[in-house]
Amino acid sequence: MLKRSALILGIGVLAGCASSPDKEFVAPVFPLPPEQPRFIYERTLISSADVEVLTSEEKFKMFATGLAKDARGLSKPFGVAVHRGRVYVTDTIQNAVVLFDIPGKKFKTFGTGGVGILGKPLGIDVADNGEVYVCDSLGKRVVVYDADGNYLRALGGKEYLERPSGVAVNREGTRLYVVDTGGVSTDKHRVQVFDALTGEFIKTIGKRGSEPGNFNLPLLASTDNEGNLYVMDSGNFRVQRFNANGEFQQIFGKVGRNLGDFSRPKGIDIDRDGNIYVVDTSFGNFQIFDRDGRLLLFIGDRTDKNEPAKYILPADIEVDEDGRIYVVEQFFRRIDVFRPYQLGADKGYAAIPEVKKD
Repeated sequence: MLKRSALILGIGVLAGCASSPDKEFVAPVFPLPPEQPRFIYERTLISSADVEVLTSEEKFKMFATGLAKDARGLSKPFGVAVHRGRVYVTDTIQNAVVLFDIPGKKFKTFGTGGVGILGKPLGIDVADNGEVYVCDSLGKRVVVYDADGNYLRALGGKEYLERPSGVAVNREGTRLYVVDTGGVSTDKHRVQVFDALTGEFIKTIGKRGSEPGNFNLPLLASTDNEGNLYVMDSGNFRVQRFNANGEFQQIFGKVGRNLGDFSRPKGIDIDRDGNIYVVDTSFGNFQIFDRDGRLLLFIGDRTDKNEPAKYILPADIEVDEDGRIYVVEQFFRRIDVFRPYQLGADKGYAAIPEVKKD
């Protein structure tokens, strides 16, 4: 994917969308010409209508009655995780996980009842085995489901967590990291580490502070293919990296208004090449850095236009196995999807099948 030679600074990021219904929509690419394109806008996920396929009976009913099938969608999305084309989104108004199953062409919600009920779902992650880990801030726990949303187990509890907001699980699904955000009256700004299978508490990483290895209002986290942990240390305007044992390794980032700086950083994810993706709510964009913290590219613009790569409240980000990027926009209640420019739309787990013309 992105390489160091792809370093792009000082460029605009959005090709204009169609300004008139009479004009054919042209998907924007990033960066803009004459630079070599790296990503292209692919689609937006809003409701069940974006993944479900109507049955013959439903089509006939629509034809006979003129009524469209009721679409179910997002109310206030926050976190996103993707596994083999299944897009899991936490929704803090529905208090549920919304599942867009792209290859299965299905839509569902879960976490709304029974022992797996969610009080306020925030961060979310998926292990390689398909298990879904959801951070329930109100319940002070992490709830684990199978790929279809069936409850498996819960970890944490008020003994270990005060204000949990983010969750990250290693690829093997054996170690779980829970970001405990903390507050103004406590020094418990930290990451709590658990055995992801047994729920056994292992250790605490950090406390409130600005020194390397400590945090100020940490929010979300992610792991890479090597098991390293990346924490969005939002109140310190930086990203911190730890090894699998929780030992501090690296810091990058600072507060500022220039490219590569942070203003209100929130979501974070790591791609298969070790590049780091950071959502910044104030900037209305996401920035891509190499593993050493050098800026490669930024995508997005803060505006009240409900268009691709136009954001008011971007919250989280995920990069899937094929390099597709999924960005949560809370205000417009949508998920923008971008794909690597060299990847065909009909390729990968979240492929859009080619439409055959008559």
